[in-house]
Amino acid sequence: MPRLLFLSLSILSSCLLAADPPASLPTSLPTSSTNGTVSVTLTEFPGAINNPLKGFRNHKPGGFGLLVRQYIPWNAIELANNDSVDRIIAHTNSITTTSSGIPFENLNIKLIPRVFLDWDGTKGTPEKPNQHWPADLHTFDYDSPAFQSRLQSLIARLGEAWDHDPRIFAVQMGLIGHFGEHHHPAPTPAQRQLLADAFQKAFKNKPVLVRHTDPEFIAAGFGIYYDTFANITREPPLGPHDQFPWQATHVHPHIWKRAPIEGEVEYHWQQQRPNALPDQTFGRTPDETLTSPAFRRFITDKIRRYHASYLGWIADYSPSNPDVLAGAADLQKVFGYRLVLDSVSYPAAAQPGTTINLDLTAHNSGSAPFYLDWPVAVALLDPISKSPVWSAPLSNIDIRQWSPGSDWDSASFSYRLPASPSPQKGHATLPPDLKPGSYIIALAILDRQGGLLPSARFANTNYFRGGWHPLGLFGIGTPPPNPALPPAAFDNPAFDNSLHYAIPPHLRTTSTPPPPPNPSPVTQWSPDPLTNLINPWRSWNLDASNPSPEIKILANPADSTRIIRLSGPFGPSASLNYSFTKPTDLPHRTYRFSFQARGTSPKPISFDLADGWRKITSIQSFPLSPDWQSHHFDFPISSDFKDQPTLRFSLPPNSTGSFELKNPQLTQPPP
Repeated sequence: MPRLLFLSLSILSSCLLAADPPASLPTSLPTSSTNGTVSVTLTEFPGAINNPLKGFRNHKPGGFGLLVRQYIPWNAIELANNDSVDRIIAHTNSITTTSSGIPFENLNIKLIPRVFLDWDGTKGTPEKPNQHWPADLHTFDYDSPAFQSRLQSLIARLGEAWDHDPRIFAVQMGLIGHFGEHHHPAPTPAQRQLLADAFQKAFKNKPVLVRHTDPEFIAAGFGIYYDTFANITREPPLGPHDQFPWQATHVHPHIWKRAPIEGEVEYHWQQQRPNALPDQTFGRTPDETLTSPAFRRFITDKIRRYHASYLGWIADYSPSNPDVLAGAADLQKVFGYRLVLDSVSYPAAAQPGTTINLDLTAHNSGSAPFYLDWPVAVALLDPISKSPVWSAPLSNIDIRQWSPGSDWDSASFSYRLPASPSPQKGHATLPPDLKPGSYIIALAILDRQGGLLPSARFANTNYFRGGWHPLGLFGIGTPPPNPALPPAAFDNPAFDNSLHYAIPPHLRTTSTPPPPPNPSPVTQWSPDPLTNLINPWRSWNLDASNPSPEIKILANPADSTRIIRLSGPFGPSASLNYSFTKPTDLPHRTYRFSFQARGTSPKPISFDLADGWRKITSIQSFPLSPDWQSHHFDFPISSDFKDQPTLRFSLPPNSTGSFELKNPQLTQPPP
């Protein structure tokens, strides 16, 4: 064994013993037999298990993590509307192989893809572009009829490529806005409905996750990917009411029952923003979070409260550090599902070709359901080799119904409604050619799309390497003299690198097709410093508290421009903002901001330039009238920005009316 691998395994073993006492596992199970029925009482495994579809969103060869989230540029999987679905499959092949060349299926790793168009609002460089629009779409054109049609056709192709691909666990919606996070710009209500309908039609077998709790997405039953998970500035009293944490607790408390909740633990904010209170929440780095009991408790509270299945960024921990890995084990136990078999009853014997019935009682001590329709299977194992002689899924067993607790109480650090035992009855028919004799009867959770191979493990001590949980002896023809398993050490279920799944052979043999013929060239958007320094009109976004005005983007047939309309109650704080992505977008000089506005608010609107939340220029106020009025403001930039240049219209607080904006332009004023 290479020295480095030996050291890694030694460190991993010592960490597991520290995190998962006791070091030795039971050698037998409490077993009773009455009137031909065997009953087995099972014990929960005390440690963490590196199970798929949950935990840390990063593959960790030396730790916990069997999920990978991957950003996918739209033009990497579709060059034009007449492209082939084979391009999506071929690209999927390239991103489901580790850096060492091992296919994901060999390591039991699952992928969570997100397709995006615009990384950060800038063009980037030829070597590293930030815009990824297909050749027959115009950059930043989110609202043309052609774009809406292309959304529908691409999503249909994604479903064709991914809905039956065993490598895919869930799909992040993406597509609109910076990073595919539905801001700068946000999808309009019509686009949200289009997206909801298209994804529901395309994905029948995979959960779909979205960034925001918009009504169209909630009605569709989608899950959430939240990019600042557990950051206290993203929920009241410091943050907004329209984001995931507040919404999940006070508006949509049951969304976790239908699809996963996941996201990122945002460490940049922890390091850069004092109001994030890093020393009172979860520290500044993943290793800090995992080595501090107080920080782990804070994150555990959020995982339990929001029923999170897995998280990213915190997954960038150091598995070679024993203390860090022990902390990761603590969180791995509370992430997502943790299915525990309490007891199982089965017949002591049966004849070949007959049906056997099993009674299972189980509970979910984790934080979230198991979201995929994976079957529980029964097997007869060879008593010597422990390999299956026969196996089959049990009918009528649905592990998705094994629900965790709900209504989390931070004070008692427990669910007010704890997980309750779930009794279920399953059956399977034995093959007619089974040889008489004694076998080990065992259970496993199979990957339905992945070749019906053992994958997820129950959190129980009775485990054999290879994915099977042995129960006792079972007779074909006649019952064994003693149904209890003979004393023998079980295997540790925490890590089992023998587990894998299978994929249809045609997937790996699919190659990248040639480019589609004759894609129509488009003119890429580029700012002209003498004409307009800001992106198109759809980069304006509403920042508001509750109640907030309604924002609409309207076509203006009179002059082929677009109108941004805010109407309704403005609430205590509301502003319409354009935020640049980089401070270097505004070099030191004088600028002119011009626009046209109209509206009905009885109070004036104010404009200023901000650096993030910090005001840079003096506030300029202007009244509204029913007719369009032209305005312009000149201001100098003489120092670098600390955060982000933001053009900001502030609406009068606690008033009602309308404000409409068109033709906003930022230029250098004439000499």
